[in-house]
Amino acid sequence: MKSYADTANKLTDSILRNDRLILYFAIANLVLLVFLLGWAVSRLRNEKVKLSDDDKKKIRRQGQICGILYNIFITIITMFPLLGMFGTVSGLLGLDLANGDMENIKNNFFIALTSTAWGIIFSIIYKLLNAIFGEFIENKINVAKKVMPD
Repeated sequence: MKSYADTANKLTDSILRNDRLILYFAIANLVLLVFLLGWAVSRLRNEKVKLSDDDKKKIRRQGQICGILYNIFITIITMFPLLGMFGTVSGLLGLDLANGDMENIKNNFFIALTSTAWGIIFSIIYKLLNAIFGEFIENKINVAKKVMPD
């Protein structure tokens, strides 16, 4: 019987070898979240300061850009399960059942399952992060957009 450590090692190895696309999206989404949080925290300090019209326009524009980036962040979260399914389909398409090479079948089936697993894992992680920080970021974006009316 295989231990959980063996399974975790195989899963970690799979993200570095076969499921790099999911890893790249996860890293990009983390960078995006850190940027959005940094922006939201920096705006927190500027809310009570008297601002010139130019500063208000700049903050409003930043709020619009961050709103777009936040929508991209949310979209990437929904893409993780799709990326997992894409990896699953790719792994299953690589199966050569007619040849009967059990090692090839086993490896491709494992690739298919790990892609699905990573898609689910990253989706859950980022859904939780969005639940923790999403409202804070959305509030800051709305405040920035309302700094100066159109």
